Amino acid sequence: MKGLAIFLLLGLVAGSRDEFFKFKKTFKKTYTAEEEDYRYSVFLENLEKIKENNGNPHKTWSMKINEFADLTSDEFKSTLSGYKRLPMSGQAISESRSYSSELPAEVDWREAGVVSEPKNQGSCGSCWAFAATEQIESYAAINNITLQELSAQEITSCTPNSMHCGGKGGCVGSIPQLAFNYVQLFGLTTAEEYPYWSGVTTITGKCKYDLENRAPVVGITGYNTIPANDLEATLQHVANVGPLAVAADASAWQFYGSGVFGSCAYEDNIALNHAVQLVGYGSDDAHGDYWLVRNSWGKNWGEHGYIRLQRESELMCGINSTPMDGTACENGPGTDEQTVCGQCGILFDSSYPLNPFPF
Repeated sequence: MKGLAIFLLLGLVAGSRDEFFKFKKTFKKTYTAEEEDYRYSVFLENLEKIKENNGNPHKTWSMKINEFADLTSDEFKSTLSGYKRLPMSGQAISESRSYSSELPAEVDWREAGVVSEPKNQGSCGSCWAFAATEQIESYAAINNITLQELSAQEITSCTPNSMHCGGKGGCVGSIPQLAFNYVQLFGLTTAEEYPYWSGVTTITGKCKYDLENRAPVVGITGYNTIPANDLEATLQHVANVGPLAVAADASAWQFYGSGVFGSCAYEDNIALNHAVQLVGYGSDDAHGDYWLVRNSWGKNWGEHGYIRLQRESELMCGINSTPMDGTACENGPGTDEQTVCGQCGILFDSSYPLNPFPF
């Protein structure tokens, strides 16, 4: 029996090593000799976490190994610096319009052919730039402008944040609304003309806007917002108008693989730290209603780059007790807390571009 136990243990160790090797190969991970053992130990801990979650019959969502499997929970959270909300004044009009009381049971804007493939922001806190770029792509397509991938790099490198509100922009973080302001003034070129490289370099880079060599292909006249924490307005907009750029607390999304995610507890701090694109809603036969959210962590993450967040039939709210992480300006006043509603705070901050037009 003792020999069998040793044999099984050696088999488990070898299996884990094989999984770690496969992980490194799949996600092109390289480490120094000194770092290798530590990252392997973190990987093993995360592997156990994934197995424990997936073995729980009461869970409505499953985990999987992805590119974050060699990071601790704290290290992963420290990468979520891409969304920084700041006070805005005189830049947008909060949406106000009349809708039909009848809503479709489900909406998926991918089916309309106005949503491009998921992208990967890489090692740069540029989720805000991707959310804005994706929104402009979608609204341009909705307005009969041929769907094409636009430049997240131009927005990352060129969008100013002179007051240093909620970060200093670029890879340090900002919000989609500032990106909309930039595109309103200068338009936006294609990803082919101005390709994304900050995800590899982790550097924001200098703006290379060049009207002659990188001509804009799409412009907008401004942006609008949905009233904060308004469930009905959000549903109506997604059903009748189009997708939304939204903020969320992605702290617990590290190993999301599939299913309806409902693990953002309303009694915990809901720290908005990530910008994503809300592209629809629907219902799962086994796990209930959900919001369909497009992320910017690549196609290998989640459900081909998407996450389904639990959607309650009535407004559910919690508190963001660390809003200064996202709303503060240098030497400026802040606020102690914010009431944020919806799973992972998804209903608090929503925006979309206005009147896209071709250049």
